Amino acid sequence: MLNFISTNKAPNFQYTDEMSQFLMNTLAFSVGLVTKDYSTFDPDVLEIMEDNPHWLQESVVWCQSLVVGSLADSGNYDDTDELMNEFNCLLNLYDVARQRKFTPSEDNLFLNIHDKFLALLLTDDELINYLLEEE
Repeated sequence: MLNFISTNKAPNFQYTDEMSQFLMNTLAFSVGLVTKDYSTFDPDVLEIMEDNPHWLQESVVWCQSLVVGSLADSGNYDDTDELMNEFNCLLNLYDVARQRKFTPSEDNLFLNIHDKFLALLLTDDELINYLLEEE
């Protein structure tokens, strides 16, 4: 795993809150789909899920494809396996945090990967524009 990122574009920090929320929703929805634990979901999301039983699965596929596609296009990964290993690590850590308090090393690892992903996602103008249109 690289401990640094390389990009020719400055991150669009004005969208940090929105992109961080999108990334955290991706993690929450992905873990929720597998564990069937929806306790962290907003009541509005639960209502949508009640109205459309396939919504969560469709949303996970959509969110993950956007995140992974953007990160893959960033040029910061040698191959898809490296990217997927980091993404899966982040998902596993999110699941751990759902169940218990992080150890200091888990907390550091989660923050390192989350912040790396967030910084790279914030350099993707196409993704930002797309997500802003979806709101």
